[in-house]
Amino acid sequence: MKVSRMNEIFQQALPVLKEIESHGFEAYFVGGCVRDYYLNRDINDIDIAVSATPEEIKKIFKQTIDVGIDHGTVLVIHETGHFEVTTFRTDGEYSDSRRPDQVSFVRSLKEDLKRRDFTMNAMALSSSFELTDLFNGRRDIKNREIRTVGSPLERFNEDALRMLRAIRFVSQLDFNIEKDTYHAISASSSALSNVAVERKAAEVEKLLIGQAMDRSLAYAVDTGLSNFMPPLINAEITRQLKGKKWIALNFHERMVLILIIGHFSSLRECLSKWRFSNKRIKLLMLIHELVMIRQQREFLKTDIYYIGKENVEAAEKVYAVLSNQPVNTDHISACYSSMKIKNKSDLAFKGTHLIKWTGLKGGPWVKACTNQIETLILSEELENEVSEIKKWVQTKWLQK
Repeated sequence: MKVSRMNEIFQQALPVLKEIESHGFEAYFVGGCVRDYYLNRDINDIDIAVSATPEEIKKIFKQTIDVGIDHGTVLVIHETGHFEVTTFRTDGEYSDSRRPDQVSFVRSLKEDLKRRDFTMNAMALSSSFELTDLFNGRRDIKNREIRTVGSPLERFNEDALRMLRAIRFVSQLDFNIEKDTYHAISASSSALSNVAVERKAAEVEKLLIGQAMDRSLAYAVDTGLSNFMPPLINAEITRQLKGKKWIALNFHERMVLILIIGHFSSLRECLSKWRFSNKRIKLLMLIHELVMIRQQREFLKTDIYYIGKENVEAAEKVYAVLSNQPVNTDHISACYSSMKIKNKSDLAFKGTHLIKWTGLKGGPWVKACTNQIETLILSEELENEVSEIKKWVQTKWLQK
């Protein structure tokens, strides 16, 4: 089923390759899309590498956008979709351990593939789906190994983030790191300190949603990479994760699980060091707080009403993993379905009604009264009917 879907995605881009070829240039599918094709995984992006220069590509197609023209990338706007087309290139020195100081456009596919990070990402498919695999990428995919193209020390010296990408692929693909590549990461781990936090955070986010997150984090600790990242990963966390059935958790839930296991003294300070947005930090801290509440008692209808079903479910899932219980939120869904009101818009009255019924001036009491009514409706001690609510306000609230 997945293979046919992949073929469909390739078919959408095929006219672009053939149009480039019709002008006398070479064109190939490259990188992650080829890797995922042979892994039988869903393909999200198509990357095309060509022997034509950016200027030559812009002459071939009517609509293009310069998305990274300094590095040879042009976005081709085609009737079948939008596709990034990048000229074959070789990279110069990487003085900042991030990007090459300069690139040189070449006409050789081999030279282009030689500069790539891992063998599984250095394969190319022609328009006739003929594979070019100069560095045994398919072999490494079959053996489920992550291996650099050429010298691992050179590849990591060029771009230190590749080390973190290696362990991210461990998580995503459930692969192992080939021994020479592993030793090079251990020897070069300190270079990760030169990489911007934002780039590291982007890789860690992908790592934390992978199927082999626990092994990936263990690699980060064992190779020393975790020592050159903002606080989040340590040996104790990886040890405890081994016995947890965390696979059903999403990114935010896994983050909270790690934060709780790690016993970080200041959550906000820890999360701020990862340069997460304030919105994300607030959400993670909320779920964390809810898990603390769940360790004391079960969630109530009022929790779901005031805090939100999704947030309560997230905390319930983390709590289940911490307690070594099956992850199941059906009871929360059932509780939500039984609630007479789901949010304030479901209430049969407004604050102006309370002021009119009581003859009192507006003030903090309106919110307090509303909250009490909501609680009574949720506990089914009061019907969500105007007449019933009015009667309660006039006979119970005013008599306090």
